[in-house]
Amino acid sequence: MKDVTCLIDRVSAVAYIPDLSYFSKSLELNPYVDAVYRSTRQGDYDMNIKCVDGSFIQINSREQRKENVRVDFNPNTIHGRDTVEEIQKIIAFMKHPRMTGIDFAVDYHGYDLSSLSISTPRSMKKAVYYAPSGKLESIALGSGNGDKRINFYDKGYKERQSLPQNHPHWWRVEIQRSRFKDENDYFINPYEGMTFTFSDTFPPDMKAADRLMLIGLQEQPELWNELGRKVKERLRDLQHQASKSLDPHPADVFELYKEEMRTQLQELFMPAYRNSILFKAL
Repeated sequence: MKDVTCLIDRVSAVAYIPDLSYFSKSLELNPYVDAVYRSTRQGDYDMNIKCVDGSFIQINSREQRKENVRVDFNPNTIHGRDTVEEIQKIIAFMKHPRMTGIDFAVDYHGYDLSSLSISTPRSMKKAVYYAPSGKLESIALGSGNGDKRINFYDKGYKERQSLPQNHPHWWRVEIQRSRFKDENDYFINPYEGMTFTFSDTFPPDMKAADRLMLIGLQEQPELWNELGRKVKERLRDLQHQASKSLDPHPADVFELYKEEMRTQLQELFMPAYRNSILFKAL
């Protein structure tokens, strides 16, 4: 059975907590806290806190700054009511939270995407990884320093030990976003302008030189920028003839789930929003 969904896979946010001493004490005997690591090294945060569900909290007590706390968690791993309440107890201390990273994941269940090719509007660094069997395992586009990074991978392969043998294909197209302009930028569709195509049989009348060009551009997409406009347009047309597009497109799936994800994020951070003067005035 085929199924396509979209979810928030990771959230990072920074905020201001006025009384760090009281906040730290509230965590000392909290069963939600798994481990506390204090750092003497120079850096933004001198206390790192790992929680039982994998959530992560960092505190900067060295400097008096507007944003002195960072939280990082996966909304999908805080399944139980208790852990949701615990992360919200921590969020309740925060004022003026600002998202610094949101990972979106479009999951394709029952689709074999092992021959999928991804192109982006602007050239991005690309790395392709294969499993020992020679089958495509993942494609990474972008770098850790950019504001967008795309990870396409065989989620079923990674989860194989916990899945039944007859589990259908499970592929994920994940985009890690950061450096938002403002809160209106959180849910701008990150998949817009990208193309997702399957390589199909080249038309029999296509010249061998054109086939080689398309194969080479698939492996090194940054070379598109070195082509002249007319050559680029001609090769784009040939590429379209020799491929078929992924349906549904990740951008369309994102739009279907966008309001649901927006609501989820708002509900999780509602305890912090209640600290704002604007919320109290409503």
